[in-house]
Amino acid sequence: MQRVVKGVPATLTLPTSLKASAGTVTITRDRDATSVVSAAAVTVAATSVSYVLAGQTDEANLTATWSLTTSSGTVTVSEPIEVTSCEAVSVDEIRLRRPLDDVNRYPNAQLIRAREALVSEMSDRAGVKFTGGEFTVTVDGNGGTDLFLPVGKPRSVTSVSINGTALTGTDLTDIKVDARAGVLYRQAYWPSGRLNITITGVSGFAQPPGGLAPAIAKGVRYMVVDSPTQDRAISVSSEDGSTSNLMVAGLRNAIFAIPELNMLVEAHRQTFGVA
Repeated sequence: MQRVVKGVPATLTLPTSLKASAGTVTITRDRDATSVVSAAAVTVAATSVSYVLAGQTDEANLTATWSLTTSSGTVTVSEPIEVTSCEAVSVDEIRLRRPLDDVNRYPNAQLIRAREALVSEMSDRAGVKFTGGEFTVTVDGNGGTDLFLPVGKPRSVTSVSINGTALTGTDLTDIKVDARAGVLYRQAYWPSGRLNITITGVSGFAQPPGGLAPAIAKGVRYMVVDSPTQDRAISVSSEDGSTSNLMVAGLRNAIFAIPELNMLVEAHRQTFGVA
């Protein structure tokens, strides 16, 4: 997955060893199959292809389909693109941690992929999008006015369909969002049914929570820089005989080997009950 921030032009990069001579990219919006980019030419490099996506007006889940011309024929690659509310940490801030300031050893694409992998894992574990974004869920109607969503920090609703019929006008705009409780209020009630209500909206943080940027930067460094210490080592001993304990993913229920990442997940973890 690649992420771009709402309103900011961004270069989408697809690493590849196919040695493409040319190619195009088509980008569609998942919720309604609207075309965002249609068969636009890409920039070809030795180990990647890229395309500059114009700033998007809203959070959205997109799909990019790359069509590459190679010596063996045309190859098609699809990947998700998420338009988010904010950025976890800039590449420039990540590069403040040595040796990541070496752009030849650690190209931007490598750092960005590591950053987005961390954001995805943290968001999945905590149940909330740390950089905000679009969600789509299908839930059971309960016959009441309050509908509980299995979504962390819902902020707004874009579309709602009930039994296959989309709500429009005031039927849609009158729905109230309680972000803290994760509830949608509808005075006209939510008809009872099994998986009969589909909701698309925006959830998660509008701005990154405190501590996220340095924690992600530290996590990226851990992911991409080789260490002389074994990955599963739980302690190291120095020449003076002292021993230092290490954090290891999986030890004492730790998700990550970086304590700050674990602290953020625990601090913002969402729980979803059954209404």
